[in-house]
Amino acid sequence: MVCQPQRTTGEAAVLKRLERILGVSAPPGKKKTIYHVTKGVRDTLDRFIMRRSLLPDLAVFGPDTFGWMERLEQNWTRIRDEAIRIQATEIPSLGDISPDHGRIAADRRWRSFFLEGYGYRRDENRARVPVTSALLDEIPGLVTATFSVLEAGCHIPRHRGMTKGMLTYHLALKVPADREQCWIQIEDGDTLRVLPWQDGHSLLFDDTCNHEVFNNTQDDRYVLLLQVKRPCRGMPSILMDIFFFGVRHSRFVQDIRKRLDARPAAA
Repeated sequence: MVCQPQRTTGEAAVLKRLERILGVSAPPGKKKTIYHVTKGVRDTLDRFIMRRSLLPDLAVFGPDTFGWMERLEQNWTRIRDEAIRIQATEIPSLGDISPDHGRIAADRRWRSFFLEGYGYRRDENRARVPVTSALLDEIPGLVTATFSVLEAGCHIPRHRGMTKGMLTYHLALKVPADREQCWIQIEDGDTLRVLPWQDGHSLLFDDTCNHEVFNNTQDDRYVLLLQVKRPCRGMPSILMDIFFFGVRHSRFVQDIRKRLDARPAAA
């Protein structure tokens, strides 16, 4: 079971606004968190977002969806060179710094080198990757950015994201030679799409679609993993800004910050 974050003072104010806008409240007897307030109305919230979305409701998007995707691909070798200078053993396991990821981060061979998230920047990490950091600064609506390392043999169980208000992006930086044995599979309606990564190529997808990740090789896989705000018109865009502000001040994010701050500078 995934342990849900406890509420902070900043989060409480945001929750009141979300409850008013959505006309919902956390279930009786539950601690009120963004997770609890939105869990019961996830589908309603997603439909609300999609009515004003500037992008279609797709599981996987093309490489020309955002202009910045091409710029990242054009610079992928420079990004790769910065990423692979950071040894996997220097990078913390996601499960060690974010217990709230629970089941999906139980395999400690999934590692995350944080660059920024929900408005917080890891300046000491960004200083080690100046080319990557400069490119990230040009991406509108950036929510989170990490180098995601999947060590040899790692498996991330089937799971889904929380909101259609974000899209997930991968830029493949170092893919095992036997790339057919290192892939992500994404449920696209009744179709299961099996997508091996390819060096220098982008993958943009809606992570509210169930997905699962495998590295059945003897080598590590590196990707630049971003979450970006879905472009919408009007109220859904405002609602997502409120949501992201609440997540920024939630115990979920604050606990990650504390754990990262307690680690050596390399993390």
